[in-house]
Amino acid sequence: MRKRNTDAMEMIPIRLVISIAIIAAIVLILVIASDSLQVFLAEHQVEMECRRLESSLFTMLADGAPRDLDECYAVEGTKRVHTFTLPDSLLYLSFGGDPEASNAGALHPILTADGAAIFYKVQGGSKKVIWLPKETCKFREGAYVNKSWIFTEAEHSYLIRTGGKITLVFEFVQKNRQIYILIHGVDEMNS
Repeated sequence: MRKRNTDAMEMIPIRLVISIAIIAAIVLILVIASDSLQVFLAEHQVEMECRRLESSLFTMLADGAPRDLDECYAVEGTKRVHTFTLPDSLLYLSFGGDPEASNAGALHPILTADGAAIFYKVQGGSKKVIWLPKETCKFREGAYVNKSWIFTEAEHSYLIRTGGKITLVFEFVQKNRQIYILIHGVDEMNS
């Protein structure tokens, strides 16, 4: 009888170590799952914002009138003002191009597919892209010159590098009979 009690007493530390190891493994799995869930939710939030914008832009293009950038005194084109609520873990959101095309970590506003795409990436996630119709959704960054918004000289994509609330203006324009969407920030309007 004493032998059995001694054997049981010797097993208690082993069972304790096994129980602690199992609890640690469960906690580790929960931490990893929590990080993955946060990345998934952040990516989903950015995608939903982009899809809302996409819907708004399609109605603008279908029912709106473009401003002709080739005419100095042309009437403003149809505009959409969109406020994004982006996660703090956002690394970039680019309208018109892949800012990290070389995957070297440096961000550049280079156009992709003539500006008919939206690229985004959140911390811990991979690069995502939303392809848009090339005939109508060519994004270009705007520059304020002589009291008018025009394309930047190098025709760049519009790049957002931080999360939070950001309000942008999207204007329906045309240049050389080609349709574009000119983008600039609301706070840039008074500069």
